[in-house]
Amino acid sequence: MRRLLLLLCPLFGACGLVPLPEVEARDFYFTNTVPDLQPHEVAYMDTNQLDFLSLPSAKYRHVTVDAVLTPSGPVPDARVQIFASPTRPSCPVVQPPEDSPNDLSAALRCDGPAGGQLLAEVGLQRGTQTLVHLEGAALEEALRRRQLYIGVRLLSRENTYGAVVWVRQIRVRARL
Repeated sequence: MRRLLLLLCPLFGACGLVPLPEVEARDFYFTNTVPDLQPHEVAYMDTNQLDFLSLPSAKYRHVTVDAVLTPSGPVPDARVQIFASPTRPSCPVVQPPEDSPNDLSAALRCDGPAGGQLLAEVGLQRGTQTLVHLEGAALEEALRRRQLYIGVRLLSRENTYGAVVWVRQIRVRARL
């Protein structure tokens, strides 16, 4: 019986049945440094988010990311869509304001998803923790390529320039 199970292991792996250990990512935050962002536009982070994770190269399947989002700043609530792209979108770069903290990176201002996949739509309230669950083919492709660019589309009409969203308790799960 044991030999049969050992022989079947490669088949289970090919089907995405072998779970990998959960990986915790470092907390981070993003600030809306794109002035007058329109509802049809998506603002992507200009940094590869997988540069901050140590994951072995593999053919990942059933990739999920769970995190807690906590917004702060000038807007009491907002509805947003979250996108993922396994390649860096070719969109105009918007540099953060000169008086910004040094750890802020530039943003990519895209007219639409720019090849990214919509992963979730969430409502955010200032100071309130919101759980978000992300999964989709773009995450799987991103882990395979070792490149992940996260984008946000603001569905609210309010100006959210300067709003900050903390992303904490990030858990990445996948199967082989």
